Amino acid sequence: MPLMIFSLYVTGSLDMVISREHIREICRYIYNIQNEDGGWSTHILGPSSMFGSCVNYVTLRILGEELDGNEALYKGRAWILSHGSATASPQWAKIWL
Repeated sequence: MPLMIFSLYVTGSLDMVISREHIREICRYIYNIQNEDGGWSTHILGPSSMFGSCVNYVTLRILGEELDGNEALYKGRAWILSHGSATASPQWAKIWL
């Protein structure tokens, strides 16, 4: 899903294709698949990875989620920074970002 959101955002069609209700549910889904350590996996139920964490974190930010007062988003950002930041992600993650 993050890659679809990236594509819609880059083409400027995010608001035309996805309603506010869908955005709320997409955010809820991403929060629900977040691992306890704060990161996200590349695939559901896997261990946290830099690729999964970066694309899901950026997707939430594109969809309007704010860092202030958002513990889950803060934990995701902390996981990314503690594992070398987005510069430590695989090449294909850097291309998407």
